[in-house]
Amino acid sequence: MKNPYIAKKHWEYELPPLSRTDEMAKRYDDIINLSVGDPDYPADKTCLDLMYRDALAGHTRYTEYYGDPELREETIKMYKEDYGVDVAMNELLITAGGTHALYVVMQTILDPGDEVIAIAPYYTYYKDQVEMAEGKLVVYNAPADKRFDVEVEELEKLVNSRTKAIIVNSPCNPSGKVYSRENLQAIMDLAEKYDFQVIADDIYGALNYTDNKMPLCTYEERPNRVITVYSYSKDLSATGVRLGHIIARSDIIDAALNVCGGVTFTICSFSQRFGLYALRRRKEIQEGLRAEYQKRMLYAYERISKLNHVKCFYPEGTFYIFADIRETGISSMDMWDKILDEAKVLVLPGDGFGKAGEGYIRICCTVSVEVLKEAFDRLEKMDIFK
Repeated sequence: MKNPYIAKKHWEYELPPLSRTDEMAKRYDDIINLSVGDPDYPADKTCLDLMYRDALAGHTRYTEYYGDPELREETIKMYKEDYGVDVAMNELLITAGGTHALYVVMQTILDPGDEVIAIAPYYTYYKDQVEMAEGKLVVYNAPADKRFDVEVEELEKLVNSRTKAIIVNSPCNPSGKVYSRENLQAIMDLAEKYDFQVIADDIYGALNYTDNKMPLCTYEERPNRVITVYSYSKDLSATGVRLGHIIARSDIIDAALNVCGGVTFTICSFSQRFGLYALRRRKEIQEGLRAEYQKRMLYAYERISKLNHVKCFYPEGTFYIFADIRETGISSMDMWDKILDEAKVLVLPGDGFGKAGEGYIRICCTVSVEVLKEAFDRLEKMDIFK
């Protein structure tokens, strides 16, 4: 909509499906919402109690610009204990969640016209984050018939002198794909060959159901090529706490600090106290979290396998099932409406995650098995799935 009081770049903005879920959820009273990746697994009560205690004790003021020193020290300790990776205090910046971290990274590294490669299907807001930094998103469409594995020779064809970075999200939202060690090493080799950065979107690391659990930061001795983005939202079931971090070379972190200062100044002080205690309790928290979501994923996988004209890969990670509906001949967007109107189940259309997602729908297993059962009972009654 043209409006002289709104920047022209927003006049013809197309709202992505993810941003329309609130509107869609109001269409019927008895909808089962499987559209948004907001975990129902409760945030850890011990951490909440300790956060509250610290807030009452005075942790309600600005923290250091890089973040609460105790939280940063605990983060460094985690990377050393879990992955054997050394991170310095000046290589770490606390952020207001993973999305904020990605925004800050793009604003930090991109000049107008710089290109960032995303592996599709990819997280919806990568495009916005790149374009808000005046960059260009270049999409590599991972082949569905190869389980969305990266064909590195084809990926390399997209690299040119303007390539500044590639984003790697493993496990991947929306596909749940965990990229192989060979794929990840080949991407690192490309970054070295053509001199670009690798942005590791490590949002779902704790929800990895394979034996290939080592993040990209372990593929180098010190932060250099890899810029790690982390969030407490999914790994520690704390979406509303809005907490995350960036790990990168110190010169990148220094520049990111300037960007962060202009957006948030500092990060919520008592959220950072939650983060401190959550990292200390991470193994206990994540054991239950991972077991619960893996159970739900396997249940959804089994139910989808019994639907006609639908199939999906065995779950490798996240709490998303990316279901292949191409046999139905119906587009992702049309299926989105059809499932909502006929079954009163709200999912997301796959093409909202890039061209490679056309012919798919994303199903979030962020509800109990009992609710998933009701959702799939409804889907089974649809004529197209009988």
